[in-house]
Amino acid sequence: MPGAFDDDPQDTALRPKGLLGGGLPAVLQEANVVVRAPVGTTLDSIPAPRPPAGEGDLTAEEEQTLRACEAGMDNLHKAFWIAGKSLETMSAGNLHRSSGHPNFAEYVWVKWEISESQVYRLMDEWRIGEALSQLGWSPRESHVRQLVDIKNSTGTKAAVAVYDAVARTGKRVTANLLAEVTRQLPPLSSEASSGEIGDLVRGVLAPRPTPPAPATDLPGEGSGQQGVEGSSSSADGTVHTITSVGGDGNSPNGESSRQPSGANGSASVSDDLNRLNETLALVREAARTITKPAVRRALEQDPQTVQAVLDEIDTNLNKVGRAIAVQRPS
Repeated sequence: MPGAFDDDPQDTALRPKGLLGGGLPAVLQEANVVVRAPVGTTLDSIPAPRPPAGEGDLTAEEEQTLRACEAGMDNLHKAFWIAGKSLETMSAGNLHRSSGHPNFAEYVWVKWEISESQVYRLMDEWRIGEALSQLGWSPRESHVRQLVDIKNSTGTKAAVAVYDAVARTGKRVTANLLAEVTRQLPPLSSEASSGEIGDLVRGVLAPRPTPPAPATDLPGEGSGQQGVEGSSSSADGTVHTITSVGGDGNSPNGESSRQPSGANGSASVSDDLNRLNETLALVREAARTITKPAVRRALEQDPQTVQAVLDEIDTNLNKVGRAIAVQRPS
């Protein structure tokens, strides 16, 4: 009786060939079904490199080769969210428990040499990548990485809406552009619609009008005194509109009123909001780059220096915490 791996040419029609081996198992008998891997997903589906057929238009064969190669490159973009979903499925099901490794991070490192931080990054990204691909986009992993903070704070739909809005402006989508947009966006509400998020994104990308030159006090007029009727110039040269609420005047910086002065808010309020958004961007970047394994390794290498750095980080984080510990509207 032939062995399972004997290369016996006899009775080949009755042998199971496997789903990708050119046919189906023998139980299908005479069924002549050939299942091929999608073009671009295997090396065999990519033609071997060869010189061009000529200088003019591509031949039919060259067009087919180009399509196969482009499909292969498209699969490169999809690979990161396929890997991310695979990692999360294994991790969630504790499927590595029989591998002999003490934890999932070590299992992945030994088997694929993927670091723990990269594992969690891929698991954070795959839902965004999958959703964008269903909309017809082919984002790079570096693009999706810029949207993870929005996904974690507001949800996958919000992150997808940001990318979709940027891509629909016609601008070339890059990691730097997405990072700049997400840095300038205000915190998004989980109830915000895709249209509302799109409006915010377009507002960030739209060119801002040049602000008018500040009014200059005439010689002999004191700085800070009212120069132009209905406006006042502060020490830094910024012109503020003065409005009255209930008949009493507000200070130029609007602090005496619960509402910002001016129809669209005073310049100081805008500056304060920009400052908060910049702080948020820095905190997000810090949260993205610092991991516990990195801190542990640094402490092992130079405990004294690293401890001083950690103390300084802790001190500044406490300062930020105290600064934002204000009463907020319900």
